[in-house]
Amino acid sequence: MKLSLLREPLLHFVVLGAALFGLYGLVDKKDVEAPTEIVISASRVTALADQFARTWSRPPTEQELHGLLEDYIRDEVFYREGRAAGLDREDVVIRRRVRQKMEFLAEDMAAAEPSDEQLAAYLASNPDLFWSDDRLTFHHVFLSAMRRGRALEDDAKQVAEILARANAPEDAATMADPFLLGEEFRAMSQSDVAGTFGEEFAKRLSAVEPGRWEGPIPSSFGVHFVFVDERAKGNLPRLETVREAVQREWLNAHRIEAEHRLYRTLRDRYQIVVERPPKAEISETAR
Repeated sequence: MKLSLLREPLLHFVVLGAALFGLYGLVDKKDVEAPTEIVISASRVTALADQFARTWSRPPTEQELHGLLEDYIRDEVFYREGRAAGLDREDVVIRRRVRQKMEFLAEDMAAAEPSDEQLAAYLASNPDLFWSDDRLTFHHVFLSAMRRGRALEDDAKQVAEILARANAPEDAATMADPFLLGEEFRAMSQSDVAGTFGEEFAKRLSAVEPGRWEGPIPSSFGVHFVFVDERAKGNLPRLETVREAVQREWLNAHRIEAEHRLYRTLRDRYQIVVERPPKAEISETAR
């Protein structure tokens, strides 16, 4: 009988109500007093209806709108009463949600579209963010590790000897294995080379001077003898070619600055007092 009584939902409700009543008694009366008027503006009603329409692709019926309003009122009542009872003070989740909303408010403050002059100035003052890589045009003689197996090292030595002679390129090409991506690559950036052949290959290639053969350079495919035809130095691109990237970085930088500015403004309104526990207690907690 006692066990079945403990399982009764009504008993749980009564116990919870008593706990909340006791909690109210512990809080100063001035803090418990909450505003008795809840005003739901016309813009809020429209927002609730719009949110419903975006979810269900149709406007709410009168009954559904009534349900939305009742749910909003329920949230507001519990939120106000919970705050009045101090239930939000030690709740990390609530604190973080409120902080996020304040940060979103700061983002709205920084949401204005930048002008061309502002973007150009940002591009000029942050060249490292937009500087283009060197671009290489090269061709190669490829020896497949899969095809040649143990003979790969000896074959690579033979190709190196051929390339050292005057008629090297033509003779070496007859020994090359077919490469799926072709034998010539034009205006490849360092990142593109790394993505295709691997980081080590790109690092070796970045040091090769144009006009001479270099190799063997290993990759995950096998080994390559590479001839760099041209190296175009990286530069700061014109705004027209990187406008989208510049605007994205500009907006992000101003969003962060707006958050810091709002925080500094709000923080200055408070006197911060940090009561530190004795060092002995900190040591005990850290164990």
